[in-house]
Amino acid sequence: MAVQLTGVQFSYGNDSQRQLLDIGQWRVERGERVLIHGPSGAGKTTLLNIMSGLLPCTRGDVSVLDQRLDQMSAKQRDQFRANNIGCVFQRFNLIPYLNAVDNIGLASTFSSGGNAHRRDEASALLDALMIEQSDWAKPTSNLSMGQQQRVAIARALINSPALLIADEPTSSLDSENRDNFLALLMELIGKRDMTLIFVSHDMALAEHFTRLEALSDITQRPW
Repeated sequence: MAVQLTGVQFSYGNDSQRQLLDIGQWRVERGERVLIHGPSGAGKTTLLNIMSGLLPCTRGDVSVLDQRLDQMSAKQRDQFRANNIGCVFQRFNLIPYLNAVDNIGLASTFSSGGNAHRRDEASALLDALMIEQSDWAKPTSNLSMGQQQRVAIARALINSPALLIADEPTSSLDSENRDNFLALLMELIGKRDMTLIFVSHDMALAEHFTRLEALSDITQRPW
């Protein structure tokens, strides 16, 4: 099992009136490609942050790759994420003054696998994501939004994670570039035998995924 959530709730502080998530049971099998959709502010990003260990749930069991994140300390969750989960954030979170190769390689420094071959692997990923070699040495702040997005994907893949979590990474692309990007991403994921959990409000992406889930259905699923 890639992800299994049981009795997961999340609220801000101790204010039960501001509870954002309440999930009885939800699971994702290894190898699935799941698209979660829902309106802005519904809690999609919060759900991803809980599954990636960036945010602890208020209560409940959060099992990812057969490990209980809810029983880990923040430091243990950080290490687990570095070794097992690739994250693509909505705002990319690249270091603007570092170039593409260094941004990608930075992720490997947090992994227990080390970074002995990180530059070669980063270069291979940039090639696969069709970023021109002339752009590799530029600060990422000088790259286009589409190029920054691809660097963020490469950074998420550098440690060969078993699970890739993506938060609206295609929101800045037009339809043609979006579809080309999704096709390329699915090819890379297939070669690496990863599980993908992808959040978007764009239902045109559905054809690329093996499973479609509305966040409202996830939160209404009983125990």
